[in-house]
Amino acid sequence: MSDASESSFDYNSDLLSISSIDTNYDLSSWDDLSSADGSESKYPEEAADDVEVPWVKEGIPRPNFPFTSDPGIKVPDISLDNILEIFELFMDHHLTNLVVKETNRYANQFIIKNYENIRPRSRVRAWSQTDANEIKTFLGLLLLQSVCVKPSYEMYFSKRESIETPFFSKVMTERKFALICKFLYFSNNNEIDENTSQRKLFKIKPVLDHLQKRFMEVYIPEQNISIDESLLGWKGRLTWKQYIPSKRKRFGIKLFILAESSTGYTYNFLIYTGADTNYGDSFASEPLSARVVLELSNNILDKGYCLFLDNYYTSVDLAEKLSMRRTDCVGTMRLNRKGIPKELKEKKLEHGEAYALFRKKIMLLKYKDKKEIVMISTLHDNQFVEKTKRGKVMKKPVVIEHYNNKMGGVDLTDNMLHFYAMSRTHLKKYYRKIFLHFLDITVLNSYILYKKLGGRKSRLNFVIDLAEKLIEKYGRDKNCNAGRRSKTKNASRLMEKHFPSVIPSTAHKKKPTKRCVVCREKGKRKEIIYWCESCKTGLCAAPCFGLYHS
Repeated sequence: MSDASESSFDYNSDLLSISSIDTNYDLSSWDDLSSADGSESKYPEEAADDVEVPWVKEGIPRPNFPFTSDPGIKVPDISLDNILEIFELFMDHHLTNLVVKETNRYANQFIIKNYENIRPRSRVRAWSQTDANEIKTFLGLLLLQSVCVKPSYEMYFSKRESIETPFFSKVMTERKFALICKFLYFSNNNEIDENTSQRKLFKIKPVLDHLQKRFMEVYIPEQNISIDESLLGWKGRLTWKQYIPSKRKRFGIKLFILAESSTGYTYNFLIYTGADTNYGDSFASEPLSARVVLELSNNILDKGYCLFLDNYYTSVDLAEKLSMRRTDCVGTMRLNRKGIPKELKEKKLEHGEAYALFRKKIMLLKYKDKKEIVMISTLHDNQFVEKTKRGKVMKKPVVIEHYNNKMGGVDLTDNMLHFYAMSRTHLKKYYRKIFLHFLDITVLNSYILYKKLGGRKSRLNFVIDLAEKLIEKYGRDKNCNAGRRSKTKNASRLMEKHFPSVIPSTAHKKKPTKRCVVCREKGKRKEIIYWCESCKTGLCAAPCFGLYHS
């Protein structure tokens, strides 16, 4: 999270431009910089490697590294009109078939293992092998449930008139939906190795690996990116559950996210699982906070990107390492970090005053607002920018204003994921919670690509259209309106006009009959040929018809 005070990131705009900020110098590398009067550089190359370069009060220009990446969508011939095609760039046939295979395997393992304990009338005995079309239809229903929110899955298939949503029963039976929810699985239990460091994420790892790869292959982010932590709410038993009081849901599974600053596109991620977290092998010797940054940004180093970080990650050492990899960084700093000069720590400032020190491409700036803020940057100087707030003109360092505008990529993602989320608060299995969360991220990334292509639909309409496309393409053709009629009387029976009539004949029966619902409540079994056509309920012509509708 951003530590700079008075953060002004606008979630409704792609970028907040600052006209007075100019960091695009026509210089290729700070190694070749010279002083303005043409004299030798303030940091001569002949300085010995083991001699520490001192901090000075005046710095030389620090240009952006040349941006050599090629941002944008990297999939040719993608159609704006086919939003299902965009979604299936991530949730492709390979991932769908993996889910189908492991779900069927787990269901068979469960039934064989617990066969003797399964009750004779348990719905588990009705399990039948699922397929790719059924899983895609299942995902479509989950998307609709993120828009039409109800307290439980069962209520979507309820026949109770006041809360009925008949579309769900037409697409899939409640029994099949519940069974898929129960047996949804993503790995083979027979292949788990308890001695590996990946055992905690073993049940969801194939899905994470696939989505992580596709997120990086399908789209290349723009120059400004942010790295921050996110928290997936979880209060169940989990040894690597985290408590972060600054987050909205305080308890949960911690994720490190690299996202595009302007859109919130999730490009890379890591899931924290405690001491055996798999950070990767490229920077194993680095401190933990620096290692997270370097591993997440490994694919985009040496290309002129600018990373925006909070004070959990930043350090002078990390800024130097990123500079050597031709990558800029801007972030808040903690005063107790190693490498901060004593002069900066002890400097006393008045309100609105700033003090900066420079070394090579790095600037450390201390600014006093409501409290003292320390910033580190490899591309800013200690200039101020004027800003009008509540009709009052005030000055603020350029580096703080730029940081506030560009740091919110991960916060933007979290904010958008809060709406239309498929992941429920109360789930018994953590790996299903993670799966649904990353499915939400996949849908959000798909929407960001849709907007990049020029799409004009709102996110709500995008989610609904995507759900309808999935059900239309992969749903069953026949009507699945099945299940028992609700035992609760229809509320409309008291508010509309009703008339008794003879039950019409069908292809199977010339004189069909029904049980009278009023007599049934009295413990009597009475077959009659009359019903209320509006309520679709069997009733004796008298007196039951009048009693039911009063």
